[in-house]
Amino acid sequence: MWSLGVITYILLGGYPPFADKDMKNMYRKICTARFQFHDKYWSQVSDLAKDFISKLLVVDPTKRLTAEEALDHPWFTSNEKSMAMESLMENLEKLRVFNLKRKLRAAVYAVIATNKLTSLGIFSNSLSKEMDTMPSA
Repeated sequence: MWSLGVITYILLGGYPPFADKDMKNMYRKICTARFQFHDKYWSQVSDLAKDFISKLLVVDPTKRLTAEEALDHPWFTSNEKSMAMESLMENLEKLRVFNLKRKLRAAVYAVIATNKLTSLGIFSNSLSKEMDTMPSA
């Protein structure tokens, strides 16, 4: 249920609830469930949606919404016309930027790992062995 709260936060806000450049601060925020609904990205999101997320991102699992309670939450059962009127375009753009940064970071880590393995002779040796076992055309 905690994960559902995090995913819902990311989908509606466009960024993770516990983001921080410093890993210690980020873990501290996670362990204390310290997050905010920043007006710039959350002003168009309903109070019911924020309430739903707040009831999922609770540290004590006994006080967190269960799956059944989550499905019965007014945000899920509310009028779909009122939901259709909400524009989340700015949030969508923030989510795109977040996803691009995540992909770029993964690519950079892949290049760093490849360079380290190559400098150790691990990557080039295993690659040349694979090339030797390939059938020639």
